[in-house]
Order: sequence, then C-alpha cells, then structure tokens
Amino acid sequence: MPQHPIVQKIKFERTFCMIKPDGVKRAVIGDIIQRFEKAGLKPVAIKMFVPTEEQVRRHYPMSDEAWVARLGEKTLSSFDNIEADAEEVLGTIDKSILGKNVADSLVQFMTSGPVVAMVLEGIQAVDMVRKLCGHTLPFKADVGTIRGDYSVDSPAVANVEMRAIHNLIHASETQAEAANEVDLWFGKDEIPTYDLSADAVMYSKYY
Repeated sequence: MPQHPIVQKIKFERTFCMIKPDGVKRAVIGDIIQRFEKAGLKPVAIKMFVPTEEQVRRHYPMSDEAWVARLGEKTLSSFDNIEADAEEVLGTIDKSILGKNVADSLVQFMTSGPVVAMVLEGIQAVDMVRKLCGHTLPFKADVGTIRGDYSVDSPAVANVEMRAIHNLIHASETQAEAANEVDLWFGKDEIPTYDLSADAVMYSKYY
C-alpha cells in the first residue's frame, strides 16, 4: 500500500548541518556523525572543504540589517552578568556596529580552516538534529548533547576576546532554511539515494 504523502515527507525529511572549524580541529567529526547515525538519521551527503568569505556571507543573512542589529543586542546582553562595562571593553554600544563586528568575526572564524558539511535524512530531521546539537550557547547546552559534551565556550568570553563563539556545529532551524542551505552547499548530483539495512526496523510497520 502506498504511503500517505505526509508520512513520506516526515519520514524522509532532510536537513543541513556543518561541523565548524573548531569541531574539525577538536577531532570529533566521527563522534558527531555517529551520534546522528545512532539516533536513526541517515547521512546522504558529506564533504570537507574550507569555505570562502563569499559563501559564508551567503549562508548567514549578513545583508539583513535587523539580523545584524540582533547580533549586536546579543553581544550587549552577554555583559549583563559579568563585571565588565560593555562600552569600555568593546569601544561602543551601537548595536549595528557591534553586530557588524560580530558578523566579521564569524566570517573570519568560518574561513579559518576546513569544515564538514552534511545533509541528514530521517523522521523530522530538522528538529532531531537541533535536539541532538543542544543549545547554541555551549554553557547552556544539556549534558548528552553535542555542544553540552564537547564545548564549554561562553558568549561573554568570546565577545571580550572579540571572536566568534566556538560552538562546534551549525544546524538548520527550519525546513525552509534547511532547503536553502542544502541548495547553497550541495549540488543535486552530490546527494545520492540509498537504503540502510536498519530502515525496515526504523520505518516499517512490521519487520
């Protein structure tokens, strides 16, 4: 019996994630991929490369002034609970300027070394990958998540040092974002279709 289109869409949803330069240099690539596979997610495309500045600026909405300003707001908020004056440390409290500085630091970080980009497929893959990665701020990420187990970085420290936060991995937030990011980083001929022996156990009514 043919499966309902909604079931097909949920079961074979695809998402994008990228192990950042700090994750590559920490030598946890295999551990991260294994976590996705153990959860039942299927890697359907993987590649390692050094991103260009143009690619990074296309990946993040750096031309969106509101997005840049929100980066500035987050930077200022990271000083709320530390004994340091944001303006004294950063030289300004202008959200747009701070946001641009953060964006530039992010570009510098993401182009500093190789990354591992991948497309993962599986039941509600977007939400599953986000859950496995944990909170984007490592010090808030739960134990058992990728960021919670492999990173302890803090935005306060990163902002004082005027660098990007080292949180190991990027994961798409929505299905629309995932589709855009997959198209940005992978060509259609780079994503093969294949079956796993575990598919019957994961997805079939009877096995």
